[in-house]
Amino acid sequence: MSSSGLPSPVSNTAPDDGHTAAGATHNTGRNSLLYLAGALMQGLGIFIVQPFALRLLNSDSKWQELFLSVSVIQVGVVLASAGLPLAITKAWFEPGGQAKARAISGFLSLGGLLLGVLAALAYGAVTVWRGPFSFMIALVAMGLQASVLAAQAILRAQGRPVMFVALSLCSSMAAYVGGLLAMLLFGAEAVVFMSGYGVLVLLSSILSLLLARPSSPAAHKGALREAVAIGLPALPHTGALMLLTQGAPFLLAVLAAEGVSGDYGKVQVFILGTVTLLGALNNAWVPALMSVRGQDRVLRMRSTMTTASFAGLAIVVVAAAGANLVVHLMAGGKESLIPVAQIMPLAAMGYVLYLNASTLLFADNATWWLSVVTPAVLVFSAALAFWPASSGNLLGVAGSSAVSFLILGLAYFAVARKRAAGGWAPGTYLACCAGAAVYVGILLLVPTDLVSGLITVAGVGVLGLAGLAAWRFRKARTAMTAGA
Repeated sequence: MSSSGLPSPVSNTAPDDGHTAAGATHNTGRNSLLYLAGALMQGLGIFIVQPFALRLLNSDSKWQELFLSVSVIQVGVVLASAGLPLAITKAWFEPGGQAKARAISGFLSLGGLLLGVLAALAYGAVTVWRGPFSFMIALVAMGLQASVLAAQAILRAQGRPVMFVALSLCSSMAAYVGGLLAMLLFGAEAVVFMSGYGVLVLLSSILSLLLARPSSPAAHKGALREAVAIGLPALPHTGALMLLTQGAPFLLAVLAAEGVSGDYGKVQVFILGTVTLLGALNNAWVPALMSVRGQDRVLRMRSTMTTASFAGLAIVVVAAAGANLVVHLMAGGKESLIPVAQIMPLAAMGYVLYLNASTLLFADNATWWLSVVTPAVLVFSAALAFWPASSGNLLGVAGSSAVSFLILGLAYFAVARKRAAGGWAPGTYLACCAGAAVYVGILLLVPTDLVSGLITVAGVGVLGLAGLAAWRFRKARTAMTAGA
């Protein structure tokens, strides 16, 4: 899987005196930019690797195996973490909570690895050790990634975005590049890619243990009980959430003609990228919302939701504008996929609402709601996507995904709205949602040839620079007026 205020960077061996949490209201803007830059670089991993992988594999079946293997990792690691990264961050800000946070981190690291290894062995036994072995490697890599998430939860609480981003890049971008290099050296097979990918994930796991040292789950009394109490309700939630994000290729693989799932996977980066970018920004928002209560929370939520709404709109504008050009680069110029890619980023508008509402539920130890709301939305989403998926209508599948994320956000808002009543900035949010929908609707009318794509990107770039210049001018003028 993501507003004002993170602590200044501190030593990983800082005493457990609560001082770190006290600094949780500084450097939000700088940290947000670092998290966002890291997410952009992280997203470049699949963007850089995919065109080369498609050409090396030169087979729709091999590409589908590779894509589904990567999806197994991305779905499985969030499922295995079961909401514990947020529990680690929350524990860090409690009095005497650093020791508890490290104990929960140890539980997540060990538990995730054990789950990944057992899942790989079970898969091997079921398939009588006949593969595809890329799935087995993916399951082990999934278990190793749990320690990365655990370390990042501590780094986020400590306000160490540089180390957070470095760890993220090692376990994502570097892993993708490692998989590609493995295919260049040892042969174009999905299992070879996953082997190279897995080696880099292993190194990232080791690095995570050095950067944010966990402790034994038994080192803090009550940590294990709290981890289980938080993790069990979050388990169905995390599984359902990842299926909302990445379940469409699996549904298409079952219902649609051969190769259709792989086509969808060629552009699914527009959903994954959207979720990744917002999750990166959420790393700056989570500690801020968790460290305040009462009226301070309302004020912080209003600021966060305003920022999140515009962030969601900006991601829709940029991603949808670039869909034409990116599809020509990443999907061999298959123009029928361009409208699919343009619709996918609309998931951002529901996701920003979900992120902030669910953070309040974690902050108030009301995670049982997660085990009800997200699975219910998943059932609705599956029903909504069934007909277009069965007919191979990728545009309909993408549209149902965007609607499902909006339903997800609204459902969590309904559950959590009273926890920060008056702090949701509904006018700004609804205006951004309407703007995003109208904007994508207009883009769908634009021709899908490459020249039109280049013109669209150039036009959005010019408008973006003009808007930035106007904002800087207004800011400078306001400063001059205040000085006078």
